[in-house]
This record gives sequence, structure tokens and C-alpha cells, in this order.
Amino acid sequence: MRCPIRNQLNAGFLGLGSFLPPEVRTNAYWPNGFQQRDERKAFIEIDRSTDGESVALDPDIAAAMAELANDPFRGARTRHVIGDDANPSDLEAEAARVAMRDAGVLPSEIDLVMVVSLVPDQLHPSNAPAVQAKCELTRAVAWNFDLGCASVQPQLIAASALINAKVYEKILMVQSAATSRVVDLTAPVSAVMGDGATAAVIGALPDGYGILGHYSRTDGSLRDGVVYAQMVDGKPQRRWDRAIGPIRLTSLDPASGKAAGARATEFCKEACAGALADAGVSIDEISLFVCNQSLGWFLEACRRSIGVPREKTIDTFAEVGNLGAASLLFNLDRASRTGRLKDGDLVLLYSPGAGFTRTAVVYRWWARRGVR
Repeated sequence: MRCPIRNQLNAGFLGLGSFLPPEVRTNAYWPNGFQQRDERKAFIEIDRSTDGESVALDPDIAAAMAELANDPFRGARTRHVIGDDANPSDLEAEAARVAMRDAGVLPSEIDLVMVVSLVPDQLHPSNAPAVQAKCELTRAVAWNFDLGCASVQPQLIAASALINAKVYEKILMVQSAATSRVVDLTAPVSAVMGDGATAAVIGALPDGYGILGHYSRTDGSLRDGVVYAQMVDGKPQRRWDRAIGPIRLTSLDPASGKAAGARATEFCKEACAGALADAGVSIDEISLFVCNQSLGWFLEACRRSIGVPREKTIDTFAEVGNLGAASLLFNLDRASRTGRLKDGDLVLLYSPGAGFTRTAVVYRWWARRGVR
């Protein structure tokens, strides 16, 4: 039996699940035209100001970006795309079913389902009731739980705390992205976005397993940097209830978006150091660093900034692109299913999310001997 830790939450992953829509979009889909567009004001182009001037970047970011300098697709090779007749909640329900099977849990055993949908079926209500119905979670209340791409760790923290407090016994957390529906396919950002969903069943674990430490902070002054907004005459609109135009992944303040990107390593070091300190462990004790993959250079820059060797990371960006809120659990699920994790390993989970939140968790892995 492991000794209890000060901040120990003896709850965590009982099962994981991922689902990618079957349609695959390769780089051959894009004409060469978007490569020549003037994108200096785009929020993803952090090496230039909105005036087009070169910007000095953190050395770790610059080194990671240099590896992709000649690649207009920024490291992406393939990405999965939701079908025209599918709803994002269909992807979420599929991932949820996989997670429940993996956990050996029946739908009737789920007490609560928490869902984040970066592109929901409709504006309101959220996709949580749709997942509850489609998965026949007859006992479950359905919550929308949305911190953008940084949603997994807060979902995990909240679910573990609720289970420790004996409010609920089994909680299903779900994440999805269907960003192909809200990107301008003539813009370079479209090449890095993928669609997919992930899920996890959270329940009680043996002593010593689960969350050991966590850290989260929000800087709301950066909230306009990355948004979904209606476009009218090529300009994003702040009032969604007045404008009539397509919803797009865009920015109301490109300078804020660029600033958040340029501070990527600063935010990563802050959050990871906070979680490690909360857990009372060092970075050298971490067996695997699992990170959101918003752009092809992001994981590389983050792992450099905190001193994690490349062999302690998992990188699926070339295969699936940016899966938004689902990116983190997709990588964790892949690591688990490919034998990258063993019982008792310490995992460091880090994500930033639009809004702007950065969050990290130190987690002791429970391998369920004989199952995985």
C-alpha cells in the first residue's frame, strides 16, 4: 500500500475511450493558394506582430518552430473529419461507450456525465443531455463543463473530489472537437485542425493512486485572443445574437492571441511547477509528460521548457492534428494502449485553453493489472 499524500484524491481513471470519425483528410486536400496568403495578423503566427514585424520568441519556442520552418502544414499529415450527416454528440457517445467498456462499467452505473464540446450540436442546450440520452445513462445527471482545450484536468479534479466526498460513485467525462465545421478552409489554421472525441470513466482507486497535485490559473484579459464568432464581410462580430454569418474559429484581438502563444512556455513552466510542488515530487520522477497539441511545435517547446526528454512524451499531432479538448486524453489513451505506462508511474498532464486558462495535474497511474 502506498502512503497517502497530503493532496491525494484516491479517484481517477477506470477506463479510457477515443473515437475518430472515419473520413481522413490528407495534406493533398489543400490547394497551394493558402500558403501564400498574408497571415501576419493571424493569432497562430506568433513570430510576427499584427504589423508584420518579427518578434523575438522564447528560445524553446523558436527552436521547436524551426523544426517546422519549411512545412506549410506545420507538422500535420492527416486529420479526421466529421461527416456531414453526423453530430458532434455522435462522436462523443461513441467515445463514451468505448470508455465504459474499457472500465467494465454499465451505463446504468454512471451517476454524472460532464461534457465539453468545442463545437456543440447547437448553441443551447449543451451536448451533455444528448450524450446522456444516446448512451442510455438512465441514472446520470448531465453537466456542461467547459474550459476549452484545458477542460480535462478541471473535469478530472472535480470528478475525483466528488467521488472522494461520496457525492457520486462513477462519473463519465467527455471531450470533443469538430473544428472542421468552423474553420476557413482557405486559411493555414485549417490544416492543423482535426475532429474526434475522447472519454474517461472516473471512480475510486486504491490508496496512493490518482491525483497527487494540481495547479490552474486563468488570465481573462487574454479571452479575446481565440474565439468562435460570426463573420460578416470578413470581420468577426462580438454579438452572436445580432450578426448573420458563418461561425468561424477566429480572433477578436489577434494581439492577445499572439501574446498567449508567445507565452506558451512561460505558462507551461508555471502550471507544471505548481502541480509538481503541490504533489511534492520533482520533474525527474515523471515517467510521461502528456500535453495538449494545439500546433506542431507546441509539445516540443513545452517539453524543452520543463526539461523533459523527448522519450518521455507522446506525439500524435502528425496523425490527428489539433483535437482541442480531446487532445490530452487521446494521447493518454494511446500511451496506455501501447504499453507506455506501467502501474505506479507518475504522469504530468498539461493543457492551456482559450479564455485563457493553463492547468496541470500530477497523477499516479493505476494499471489495473491483468486488464491493460
